[in-house]
Amino acid sequence: MPHPFHKHLLTLSNSQHMFGYSCCNACHRSYQGFSYRCYKGDCSFEIDIQCILLSDTLKHPSHEHSLFIVHSNEGMICNACSVLRYPWHVAYRCMKRCDFILDVGCATLPLTAWYKYDRHPLTLTYSDDSEPSQHYCDLCEKERNPNRWFYYCADCDNSLHLNCAIGDLPYMKLGIRFNNYRHEHPLTVVKNIWNCPPCKVCGEICNGQALECKESECKFFVH
Repeated sequence: MPHPFHKHLLTLSNSQHMFGYSCCNACHRSYQGFSYRCYKGDCSFEIDIQCILLSDTLKHPSHEHSLFIVHSNEGMICNACSVLRYPWHVAYRCMKRCDFILDVGCATLPLTAWYKYDRHPLTLTYSDDSEPSQHYCDLCEKERNPNRWFYYCADCDNSLHLNCAIGDLPYMKLGIRFNNYRHEHPLTVVKNIWNCPPCKVCGEICNGQALECKESECKFFVH
């Protein structure tokens, strides 16, 4: 099928990479299951099912104007995560000289998320005018950049980084096992709610879905 994210024809596929999962070239999140892939020459473009449903225009509640898919985004910074875009990354951009741009990963963030210590859903929040002393994540307890989006509960005054709220592997099926180059044993997709161990690679806490080694002698977690 044709798609505005890619110039070649995309074909439905259920094949996985050697590690048992794939990475979407639109939102750059890991996923399992069906996808659409390009088989033209040495092109390796692939896109997950969530992103294949996106169109070339987007109306997002964070911005007053419609956003349009743009393929040339070199030097542009996403207004949600403040990450510099590479030339080959597609993104949604405002064409009314607003300099507003969202990468696909941020454009598809859920509008609400749950936090284990809050009885209310946290809302995706686009600006922060609170005091600098409040610019901290209530989960990892590290400082938040006030220019980046975050999840917030106004009733309980809880604020979370985007990744702390939804985790790094939100689209991986729980219980699936596969091999990973970071560890000699198979790893299992788990969801950490109460016990959030540190990642063996980066040292950050593994909140939400993560990969765990189930071997008794190992205490290996990675996200």
